[in-house]
Amino acid sequence: MRYGIIAAAALVAALSITAAHADDEWCGYGSGDKTLIECGYSSVAQCQSAVGKDGVCFVDPEYGLRARRPAVRPVNLTPAR
Repeated sequence: MRYGIIAAAALVAALSITAAHADDEWCGYGSGDKTLIECGYSSVAQCQSAVGKDGVCFVDPEYGLRARRPAVRPVNLTPAR
């Protein structure tokens, strides 16, 4: 019984850590020389606020590669009869 509670607590902790990083989908960098790319912003507004007026924000490439996209269905080009 004790191990079941410990396992459940570990599972909840692991899921909460994963959920915390799931929303950090924005990266950005400022316009100055030697500016580093910073990732971990949860919204484009937060990113723009951090990098400044001339900075650039973009979707974190790691997040973009993990995102699920809907399946593409082929288009039927035969004319209706």
